[in-house]
Amino acid sequence: MKRYRLRPLATKRILAGERLITIDDFEQTEQAEHLEEGMVIMLSDADRRLNAKALVGRQNKGLAWVFTNEQDEFWDEELLTQRLEAAIEIRQKFLSEDQSVTTAFRLFNGEGDGIGGVTIDWYEAYIQFNWYSRGIYEYREWFVAALQELLPNIKGIYETKRFKLFDNESAIAHTSGEAAPQPLVIKENSIDYAVYLGEDWMTGIFLDQREVRSFVQTQAQDLNVLNLFSYTGAFSVAAAVGGAAKTVSIDVANRSVEKTKEQFALNGIDAQPPQHEVRVMDVFDYVNYAKRHNLTFDLVVCDPPSFARTKKRLFKAEKDYAQLAQDLFDLTAPGGLCILSTNHSGYKKEAFINEMSQVGRSHSGHFQMIQSYGLPFDFPASLDAESHYLKVLVFYRNN
Repeated sequence: MKRYRLRPLATKRILAGERLITIDDFEQTEQAEHLEEGMVIMLSDADRRLNAKALVGRQNKGLAWVFTNEQDEFWDEELLTQRLEAAIEIRQKFLSEDQSVTTAFRLFNGEGDGIGGVTIDWYEAYIQFNWYSRGIYEYREWFVAALQELLPNIKGIYETKRFKLFDNESAIAHTSGEAAPQPLVIKENSIDYAVYLGEDWMTGIFLDQREVRSFVQTQAQDLNVLNLFSYTGAFSVAAAVGGAAKTVSIDVANRSVEKTKEQFALNGIDAQPPQHEVRVMDVFDYVNYAKRHNLTFDLVVCDPPSFARTKKRLFKAEKDYAQLAQDLFDLTAPGGLCILSTNHSGYKKEAFINEMSQVGRSHSGHFQMIQSYGLPFDFPASLDAESHYLKVLVFYRNN
């Protein structure tokens, strides 16, 4: 195992508990450029205070993830099994509780559970791997064997490779066990949702927003709800189950209509206007339309991608969210709530809170932040800023 020296600032970060290593962290960056995927490397500093070990796996976030700072821990099947076992123990609440409540959750969350570059989701006993680097994928067989031993009731395994592929590789595949029904109906907080494993990059629901959907459900009684960037309408369904008087779901993708109506139907709700409206439309065009027509809503939910490109405009969360928030505050009725969410890891929590709060204070409606959400317990994070990607703020309009 080769030893590489890190720069002082990188050494300080790793000693403090961060796990992500970039090329620029190395004293000799040319050495790092030629490291092979899946290599295990030793990391130290000039004073040998640091004795970390990392697994090389290139992805957008960086070059490698530290898996231990302990001299007597080594990358092998035993360590991997221990990390998986510890992760499963944390999720025993979901694995053992009444299956009428929640049957889909994050089973292993990469660096937050001690091994970066891979996540594993549980959908009604079907497993979804997300591999973010070829380096970690080199150990796929270890993961699969350990998981099947620890959870023998797994019905089937699906895998998505989110790294550069060779010509003969498939990005999305069912690789083991039974094939899941299409759709597979899962439960979250006793609400039914349809997911599709093995068909697309996304399954149909973002599991990290579970607590926010629960909040929407508890607040929605008799409210008019606007759901922007609605995807498959999960926030709208949660609001409707919670007794919303009206929901409006807006997304630019044509498939959103069929997918949203399917989610409503699973819960015995007919998604037809005027009570439940689903529009295929550029969100920014709808916001302008709503402002022109003086439309307001008691609850506004906005969960945009970090970057959104349409024919007319490009949205970048760090650059453009403040203006979007101003417009959304205009659409929020007095006494109403506005929920602003971002999953952009580069948009720091402090900056997001400060900028959105500043917009709220300067607005004539005098908005006040009353609640915030991050990642739920089954999405543990490391101390790296990149690991704490989800930030959700709830604002109340005073007048």
